[in-house]
Amino acid sequence: MAFANMITIHPEDPDEAAAASGCAPSACSACGQALAGESACYTPLGEDCLATVLSGPADQLKRVLDALGQRLGFAPDRPELGGVRGLQIDGDEVVLRLALPTDGSAPARAEAAWDTLRALLPDTDIYVNPAAA
Repeated sequence: MAFANMITIHPEDPDEAAAASGCAPSACSACGQALAGESACYTPLGEDCLATVLSGPADQLKRVLDALGQRLGFAPDRPELGGVRGLQIDGDEVVLRLALPTDGSAPARAEAAWDTLRALLPDTDIYVNPAAA
């Protein structure tokens, strides 16, 4: 018996799925590793990628993310889960884009981030800007 309306189903290429959702394969910090070793993007299809955009010297970025993670409660290698959408360290200026909660704790969270940055980088202009969640 032949099926005239047969649809062939092919397994999805994880790199294509990541690219379709806005994440670059193997380059997106929001894209983790699935149990089978394939990339698995945590951003819903069709939405902006949640990966944190990092810019600056790697050693300073690591030091800042370690401190922010400890203070704000996220793993330093997963800053997107702590609401960090962007961190730019450029000479004497730091810009942190932080998704802030809507439950009334936003001012305290932003101040904690600012205090952390001020302690690490005392002679630096610091900007903590809200970012869309």
